[in-house]
Amino acid sequence: MVKIISLPSERRGHHWSDWVGFLFCVWLVIAIFRKSPAMGMMMLPACLHDIVAGVAFLVRRPAKAHLQGWGPRIATYGSSFLIPAFLALGGSRYPSWVRFTRVPSVVSVGYCVWMLGIMAAVWTVWQLRSSFSLAPQARELVLTGPYRLARHPIYAAYLVQYLGIWLGHFTLPFGIAVLAWLGLIAARIHYEEMVLQRTFPQYEEYRQQIGMFGPKMRLSSKLLARERVLGSQCRAL
Repeated sequence: MVKIISLPSERRGHHWSDWVGFLFCVWLVIAIFRKSPAMGMMMLPACLHDIVAGVAFLVRRPAKAHLQGWGPRIATYGSSFLIPAFLALGGSRYPSWVRFTRVPSVVSVGYCVWMLGIMAAVWTVWQLRSSFSLAPQARELVLTGPYRLARHPIYAAYLVQYLGIWLGHFTLPFGIAVLAWLGLIAARIHYEEMVLQRTFPQYEEYRQQIGMFGPKMRLSSKLLARERVLGSQCRAL
């Protein structure tokens, strides 16, 4: 059962989870560079994303409401760690799951797509920094930057990243993992929009105007008028 909990607006300071999120992001970047400085330089854009996310934990504003229940938790943490866990498991025990695509040019394209997704994610997290959260929470409604183009640009950026990695490691198990991730993201979006609609009345109008992962396709007024005329003619026949 899912329940929306409204939080007192007078709460100040940082919640312990803010520091946990910040320290985890810092530890992740340090661990990558300690394991291999060369790998750290290669993954510098990804490390930049983790640094921005860590800063966002410390500068974000107090939550106004959040969802309580196992469904939001499973969707949140499942979608956050499914692909990293799959890559770690495949790299250590099932190499065939993450073997490189045999066509080098496809691997190169995949790497470029992955880079594009990371930079888009960095931009989005920075734009969202005052409202950044993992769990479905309502802090401040952000409608600027990438949020003028999509309601959930950060998930769109992650999708681009995972598709890029999949191009470089084009296997059936990886494809199944990406599909499972999409299912979890769909549930996560459902929960996030539930709390946003409850907290911010203007969100419903925004939801009608902006697509989930990108701009909605809108027909021109002339084309819409023509379709209405054709529809009325068909009904008359």
